[in-house]
Amino acid sequence: MNKLVLAVLGTALLTTACEQAQKAKESYSAISKLKDAGEKMEASMDAAKSRREEREKRGDTLSMPYKELQAYLPTEVSGYTAANPTGQSMKMSGIAFSTVGREFTKDSVTVKTEIIDYNGANQLYQGASAMLGLGLESEDDEQLTKSASLGIDGASGMETYRKKDRQAELMLAVGGRFLIKVTADKQPDTELVESVAKQMQLEKLAEL
Repeated sequence: MNKLVLAVLGTALLTTACEQAQKAKESYSAISKLKDAGEKMEASMDAAKSRREEREKRGDTLSMPYKELQAYLPTEVSGYTAANPTGQSMKMSGIAFSTVGREFTKDSVTVKTEIIDYNGANQLYQGASAMLGLGLESEDDEQLTKSASLGIDGASGMETYRKKDRQAELMLAVGGRFLIKVTADKQPDTELVESVAKQMQLEKLAEL
């Protein structure tokens, strides 16, 4: 697999985050709500910039090696069979990131967990993390999208429930450098993806 393909795969979470956030944003018709969303985006980007400057001062500008990042994946989901964790670290044209993942299965249900460390590709991260922190919400006959933080400082994102195919998805921007995605099929709501995300040491990631 060539480097261009690997780079595209590595930015998959980023693309998904932007698409989901854009759909939610388009659902707003009130100018006041859009103004509030813009203010939240600006505040989110300022906070991420501040965290980045702190890391630069202490020389922390590289993405975590994927083997180390795997330690933040959940080790089990009750009642599910865990697959071996996967991962890779990539460097290309001044951009570097690490990505890891792990799947859990039970009967015909699959839970997928993914983490990307964009510490070596901060510009790619900033836009998506700001969109995830907008607090946008929308609902129609197809899906429900709402903000999510799981009560953790330094984490913000969105969860989406696709009603017809019963797909649950949670995406979080954490600590100004990490994007986390948890998905599960055949779900009645987003409760499972939330509980799995809480097993991923989000507090520690937010402090890095």
